[in-house]
Amino acid sequence: MESVIFEILSKGVIISTNSNRFIKEATWLMEDDNFNSLNNTLNKIGLYLIGENGYFYLSKDLKSDEEDRFFNSHKQLILAIAQLKKVFVHLDKGHKIKKSEFIKRFEVKKDEKIIKALFDTDDLMEITDKLFNLLEKNFVIEGKNKKDEYLVLNSIRYYLDIVDAISEGEIDE
Repeated sequence: MESVIFEILSKGVIISTNSNRFIKEATWLMEDDNFNSLNNTLNKIGLYLIGENGYFYLSKDLKSDEEDRFFNSHKQLILAIAQLKKVFVHLDKGHKIKKSEFIKRFEVKKDEKIIKALFDTDDLMEITDKLFNLLEKNFVIEGKNKKDEYLVLNSIRYYLDIVDAISEGEIDE
């Protein structure tokens, strides 16, 4: 199981404990002995296994140029979550959200700068599909049985903390 989990985490995936897709992996990681064993192994190659707020991810000490690369590689996802947070103000892990509700609220809550940076269209349906696909592809939301409903995974807290830190930084400047 360690090698399977390492393979998943090494791709930058954040494993949420409320994800149906990674239920076996999350359950395994929630066992202290398993978590500690994998973390000790990873420490030998300069990696850290982090488990917090109902999710698990790999980390390492980053140099400033690596921090920039990390941010740039996650920029679209961070912007998508910032827009989602504007539409669903009280967005948090475990919430259920719907595309149809996003569409209803979007026009009043959209951030033109974010939309321009993320999408090359003004078509609301295309924006909605692309946004939800990006979030699902990055394991931030997970489709439920109903076509229109999604579960917000615990990993959203990781990205919301980044969005909040950026927002606070803009206010200070």
